[in-house]
Amino acid sequence: MIRKFDPHAVPIRTVADLLERLGDIPPERVIMTPSPGTATEEDVLRLLGNPTLKVRAELIDGTLVEKHMGWLSSLVAMVLGHRLVSFIEATNLGVVAGADGPYRMTGGNVRMPDLSFVPWELIPEDFTAHEKIADLPPVLAVEILSDSNTPKEIATKLAEYFARGCKLAWVIDPATETATAHTSAKRGRAIPADGELTGGKVLPGFALKLSDLFAATKRPQKK
Repeated sequence: MIRKFDPHAVPIRTVADLLERLGDIPPERVIMTPSPGTATEEDVLRLLGNPTLKVRAELIDGTLVEKHMGWLSSLVAMVLGHRLVSFIEATNLGVVAGADGPYRMTGGNVRMPDLSFVPWELIPEDFTAHEKIADLPPVLAVEILSDSNTPKEIATKLAEYFARGCKLAWVIDPATETATAHTSAKRGRAIPADGELTGGKVLPGFALKLSDLFAATKRPQKK
């Protein structure tokens, strides 16, 4: 589905209105070409496929919003992704996608979780991995916070993920080395620094201590 933002649906008169609509994000993340409200899926793919730019941009109500991770968030994503792939390869439950993997949301937005999992049972036999934007539900969606993320932005993402068919979402905060596990857009369980991520019904048997996750991003202590 390709959707252009209807400027008559929600009045946007100022830049402040636009930023509020996008989740109170910093203005430097808003891509102005094409003009806000006129961008399409093709623009998402154009940026992602440009070998020089390689910009990850989500499509939100016809506006391109750059997705920032940062060094630490990227390290956390790589470690967690490795653990997820190892677990899923051993159990053959489905596939894991990284931050370059876009999903088409129910309302027409395009989102890119930092990590995501889709079980084989939800992937049609005629689906090809060459699909540029997956028309599938990210059954597990992972967001790893960076400095530019806002609570409103993350809440909006969670609402879209669960509306699309997500069953479990992990929001990980590298700054505090904590996380929140969501089983719905409005229901989240805080996981302290000494707690662990668990797969529940989505990934039965998967467990990873947050201390182990973050230890893998740090220099080993000399003995």
